[in-house]
Amino acid sequence: MSIHILGIFGSLRQESSNQGLVKLAQQMAPADLIFTFYDKIGSLPFYNEDLEDSSRTPASVVEWRNLVKSADALFIAAPEYNFGPSAVLKNAIDWASRPMGQHVLSGKAISLVSSSGGTGGAHMIEQLGGILGLLGNTVISEPSGQIPKGAARISADGSTSDPAISALVSDRLQALIATAKILRK
Repeated sequence: MSIHILGIFGSLRQESSNQGLVKLAQQMAPADLIFTFYDKIGSLPFYNEDLEDSSRTPASVVEWRNLVKSADALFIAAPEYNFGPSAVLKNAIDWASRPMGQHVLSGKAISLVSSSGGTGGAHMIEQLGGILGLLGNTVISEPSGQIPKGAARISADGSTSDPAISALVSDRLQALIATAKILRK
């Protein structure tokens, strides 16, 4: 059975360099695995516990949870806003981590990378890595997933002339696949 990776970018920008990182990972993925590119993060409503009743849960949330549930691993690329994760990404994680004790965001291999400003998203990676680890996931920590000033180095379609970015995404993808295989056993 193939490894299934869900690629997510935590930005609403059409020309997001973080979208480019996910697309580059998808382009580099071996043919024998499933890589689903999720670009509907903006369609998720703000988390509201009142919508947890199955008769009231929005279709976009049901789709999101099913995708997360079916994935062995998540490749997440997101900007850093105010020293933390973007609201849209945190919201998606909130939906996937509810209801408590029955959530679908556990037991996954997760790679966090960030194209963001001067620090390359160091604070976002640290905060989100802690949250995802507490939820019972294995977060890939090496090599460092920070890409300072990535908007000038990778386009939204995944094209880049920077060999360091290609190498980072390739290394992260290989580590993610290897970890997902171990977690599957």
